[in-house]
Amino acid sequence: MTDLDINDNVLAEVRSAADIVEVVSEHTRLKKAGRSWKGLCPFHNERTPSFTVDREKGLYHCFGCGAGGDVIHFVRQIDRLDFPEAIEALASRFGVAVPKRVSRGPRDEQREKLLAAVAAAQRFYAAELAKPGNRAAAYLEERGVPESVAKALGIGFAPPGWETLGKGLGGAWPESLLVEAGLLQPRSEGRGSYDRFRNRLVFTIRDERGRPVGFSGRALSPEDEPKYLNSPESPIFLKKRLLYGLTDAREAIRRTERTVLAEGCFDHLALYLAGVTETVASMGTALTPEQAAKLKRLAPNVVVCYDGDSAGRNAARAALPHLLAQGLEVRVAGLPADEDPDDVRRRDGAEALASRIGEAPGYLAWLFEEVRPGEPRLSPEQKKDRIRSILEILSAIPDRILRYEEYRRVSEEVGVPVEILWAAEPGNRGETPGGKAAASRQAPPGVRPAGGPGTLGNASVLSGGEIPAAERRLLQLLVRGGEYISLIRGNLQSEHLTHPGVRGLVETL
Repeated sequence: MTDLDINDNVLAEVRSAADIVEVVSEHTRLKKAGRSWKGLCPFHNERTPSFTVDREKGLYHCFGCGAGGDVIHFVRQIDRLDFPEAIEALASRFGVAVPKRVSRGPRDEQREKLLAAVAAAQRFYAAELAKPGNRAAAYLEERGVPESVAKALGIGFAPPGWETLGKGLGGAWPESLLVEAGLLQPRSEGRGSYDRFRNRLVFTIRDERGRPVGFSGRALSPEDEPKYLNSPESPIFLKKRLLYGLTDAREAIRRTERTVLAEGCFDHLALYLAGVTETVASMGTALTPEQAAKLKRLAPNVVVCYDGDSAGRNAARAALPHLLAQGLEVRVAGLPADEDPDDVRRRDGAEALASRIGEAPGYLAWLFEEVRPGEPRLSPEQKKDRIRSILEILSAIPDRILRYEEYRRVSEEVGVPVEILWAAEPGNRGETPGGKAAASRQAPPGVRPAGGPGTLGNASVLSGGEIPAAERRLLQLLVRGGEYISLIRGNLQSEHLTHPGVRGLVETL
């Protein structure tokens, strides 16, 4: 919940102070047309201007796509901000004072202190990086990171000393507060504390309002473990809800209508240097559902660019269900084995890294290459396991028709009829894992609707003793034998068949 007291008076003052023409002009070129302004709509592609802005009324409208509203609504839509975030952004820009809530409790006051302490630490780390002759600056120069980029992204340097930060902050905050903020670490013997980040390149992690809430420190010496050290969870830092680099990526995400998802902060830096500024990082190898939901708010398309080692590839596969569950269009940029984005940038150049993002295949094509379910000389069990690993990912797709179409693609790739693949997943048979009918899902063509097992449309053919078409295909596969028998035996249950002869045959397998 926001701590801003956003009342009607504040809204009126923000709308009055904010110049909507100035705000909109940052995103599209406007020309005076009588009493209003006209330009190309920033919300959809068009060649003929149909977007108008009325400065006097403080409103905008597009006659092409129907977008419209006031300056607050424009900022919310263009920057993907929540209502309080849009108010705060406009108020800060146009000098409107937004009061804080009067009835603030001790928890709110503690949060404000934590935010202030972390912001002070960020300034301290940035100042340390700016000092000549430090190891972090030399490391960045060696990696080809310009000083301007480091400053823009809020990168800093935590010196090697054990009490450097505490002394640098000048005793402005009590030790207990700095420990709670994750800046200091309590000593094991129970007395005093020491700097959590030491001799590390420090990346600033910000919340959606751009406020520093934590850090990720990269070790500058091989002897320092772990290689990456994040701030601990705190009242202001919940890693599972944050995306590193979001503040800097918003405009590029809006412009490109895609978000590039990297693993860590240095991967983000490499992609940023390659011109892929629409990049955010999940700060580790495990994307969370909360982060995926946040990505959904930003853009309809996501390109996953995780490291090329086994951990990175496995993490990419684990991220897919979360992304697909949000209805996102997903592609995966594969990297060479055991390489990360910075390896590719330094060896092949920034353009080559950017090309890998632009040419990234769809997630299912990447999965086929990664899992290789159609690889020759696989045993039936191996093939079944590989196919099932793909189907488990596809089961996250909420749209039943889209999910069925993806099953068709898998069927074409592996040579197994789509009916068998579809029946292999409990949720696709109109039943939840608990056995209750999933009545809210509409069965796609060729699949029995929710309400009971069996092949679609059998009622009209069973009285004449005919075998349904899908079950005739099943018989053909049984006659061919080989790996199909193992796949059918492992995935199809006899109660999902309606013809007694076919059911009896399957039960004997």
